[in-house]
Amino acid sequence: MAQNTMYNFELFEPAAPRNTSTAPKIKPNNSRPNLKVVEKPRLTAAQEREQNRKALKKTIEIISIAAICLLFLGAVIYSTLKLDEVNREIAAIDKSMNIAKSEKVRLDMELDSIISLDNIENYAVGTLGMSKVQDYQVVYVDLSSSDRVLISDGKETKDANVINSENK
Repeated sequence: MAQNTMYNFELFEPAAPRNTSTAPKIKPNNSRPNLKVVEKPRLTAAQEREQNRKALKKTIEIISIAAICLLFLGAVIYSTLKLDEVNREIAAIDKSMNIAKSEKVRLDMELDSIISLDNIENYAVGTLGMSKVQDYQVVYVDLSSSDRVLISDGKETKDANVINSENK
């Protein structure tokens, strides 16, 4: 195709099929790598016992730490349960206390209504047959005069100290 100076139309022509794999191509290599077998040196009986002792010590440490962690977890769960139980008891006591307070208010109001002056006056007049005090029934006592004592045999004295000294 002719090439125009302004446009490159070769870009729109179908291309030859290409390999769509992104993996690099591996060329077969028939040569084997040089591998050597390295044997682990044999340990003496004392070294084996020492390794076993260290492994046992490490295992005991791990088990001990796990047991301590489980104990702490158990303690946290137990304390949470106890706290929940105490909170429930507090809530129940608060509820009964509120009920008792409302009952006290009710009883106080009932007592106030029973003991009101109007109720007492109505009971005294209606049930006991009493009446209100009239002015003519009031007697005033004059305590401004000097004190005198009247003895049962008819003697009269002006001073109470005289009586005490005569009876001695």
